[in-house]
Amino acid sequence: MVLHLDEEEEDDEDAEETWEEEGCGDDEKQFAPAAADDDRGEARNRESVAIDVEGRVGGVSDCGLDFSFRSYPESFDRYAGLSSPEACDVITEDCRKCFVGESFWLAAGAEPRCALEELARKVFELHVAGIDGTWDAAKSGAEWWVQVRHEDDGQKEAVSFHWDKDEDLVDDFVVNVHPAISTVTYLTTSGAPTLVLDHVPPMMYEDVEQFRGAVGQGYLSFPKRGKHIAFDGRLLHGAPRELAKPRHVEKGYERVSFLVNIWLNYRPRAIEPFPQEEIGNLGLRGGFPGTSARPTGDVPEGVGGDRYPSISSRNDRFGDMREFRYDFGETGTEHTLVLPVSIKALDSVTDAREGKGGSPVDCVRLRFARGAEAAVVEQESKEPRRSGRRS
Repeated sequence: MVLHLDEEEEDDEDAEETWEEEGCGDDEKQFAPAAADDDRGEARNRESVAIDVEGRVGGVSDCGLDFSFRSYPESFDRYAGLSSPEACDVITEDCRKCFVGESFWLAAGAEPRCALEELARKVFELHVAGIDGTWDAAKSGAEWWVQVRHEDDGQKEAVSFHWDKDEDLVDDFVVNVHPAISTVTYLTTSGAPTLVLDHVPPMMYEDVEQFRGAVGQGYLSFPKRGKHIAFDGRLLHGAPRELAKPRHVEKGYERVSFLVNIWLNYRPRAIEPFPQEEIGNLGLRGGFPGTSARPTGDVPEGVGGDRYPSISSRNDRFGDMREFRYDFGETGTEHTLVLPVSIKALDSVTDAREGKGGSPVDCVRLRFARGAEAAVVEQESKEPRRSGRRS
């Protein structure tokens, strides 16, 4: 199936952006701009993206990527060159400077110009290592941006729930196109945890009812400096302040994270590289300080989500099961996430190992039982707005 996208001409006020679909086999849908005649009657160039039956960009589902939730609590910092406090401090400061509400593009194979682009490249290389060579490097790369949260930040010290996608394509053509892999790298051990939920949206944004429904499970990842997580780019996720460990949100805390989306065979329409004129304002140009902070090159192995301890909404043994509600989706198609969680049960899992002198539990699997499900439900509609970048 083919979606044709006619981009509006700047000098044609009557032109409209439209889409059409064409068949292209049982396993894929092809999205492309319709050929339109210019003043000379000649067809303009076409831009396209294929989407398979799994809702991924064509060729991504079968290229060997690991789409499961994985955490890298110990080894990623050495691999990426974040093992020294000096390197991590300077990169964290660069993240503060780049927290502008926009994301940036680093093409596959491009030479990084600063440490943040070097980190983005390391993330990209980590997750495409070992997959087959069928993906198109010319249309692939890393989309990166930063998040900074702290007390009284005007954003409830949280990251709203959302699906990663080509925001521009949603705004103009109501089509959901997702990255292959979404990732988070924590630069501080503080702030709200990341919650990744096993819930995939429909391909067409106008299919409102298909956004809704029960959620069977999720993974809660607590911030730790130098830790990295990765998961299927189609999944709903956010960072709810209410589920943070008390010691992670003490007075004066700051949560800094570096986000990278892995895109294969497709480049988001409006994402550009970080401005060249701003590169000089960033530190660590040309490498990492100190030999101990240099990337090792050794590819780390992630810990699968199923290897972490879990809690279930079925058992309210502490008697404090609470239904948290999170509104999200500011494009005129609003939703509410209903999330049943026992904070005492969560604490019992994360604190038990530490109380026995073991390593801190950095992730917890949340299972939602029938009758106590997490769910995405309808929220009262508001005036439509453009989706904008993740805030």
